[in-house]
Amino acid sequence: MIIGFVQTKGGTGKSTLAQNVAFSKSASRHYRSIALVELDHQGTLRNWWEEREEMGFKNGGVSFHHISSTQKEVFQEGIKAITQHNDLIIMDIPGEGTGRLHTRFACAFCDVTVIPMRQSTNDESAFLDNLYPIIKDIVIAVPEKQGRFHVLPVFTHPRAGLNKIHAHFKQVLPPHVTCLKTVYPARAVYENFNRKGLNLNEYAAVVAANRKYRQQVEKAIEDIETIANTLINIGRKKDAGAERK
Repeated sequence: MIIGFVQTKGGTGKSTLAQNVAFSKSASRHYRSIALVELDHQGTLRNWWEEREEMGFKNGGVSFHHISSTQKEVFQEGIKAITQHNDLIIMDIPGEGTGRLHTRFACAFCDVTVIPMRQSTNDESAFLDNLYPIIKDIVIAVPEKQGRFHVLPVFTHPRAGLNKIHAHFKQVLPPHVTCLKTVYPARAVYENFNRKGLNLNEYAAVVAANRKYRQQVEKAIEDIETIANTLINIGRKKDAGAERK
């Protein structure tokens, strides 16, 4: 299964989501080999992974791959090679300007496409102007892609009502795109957990003696596990449906 975090604008939490879903207990429970793939030439995740290697952290069944080429054939062949050796692929797609080659590829190739989006008119307008036309073209050309595109509300207030947030997006989202019934809350821990190559679970061990910090990171881990479990269940249901056909 391939899960892609896609958004044409930056700063929506794609990299943080990708790296922690890859290391989530939900992912390791269902998949033995997991590939975390970054297509961003800036290499945010690559730098983080290099720090992990320097610190000697164990990666379990997770491997990392960085493909920065903008040549269609190069990254297509790279992804195909990675899929041959891994059960789950988590892709971090860069925010892109003109062309949006990686975005188009991810929307067409992924089994589950996750669109992190703030509850704001600016994010909604950017989505409708830049990303939705790509999704609409893909669904029209390949109707089987219907149901693969999901908005994940991000940076929500930790105490915000899920039903209210979901109702908002259900009202504003166009056809072919649904809103996940989970959110990625705004938490300070997401800004500093990954120093020295840490993931959330490893950061929890570092701050275990500090009750305040430990509780904060435990809540963040719950966020990620809920998101990961939601995405995996969507993908597994689609796989089961395809097998029945």
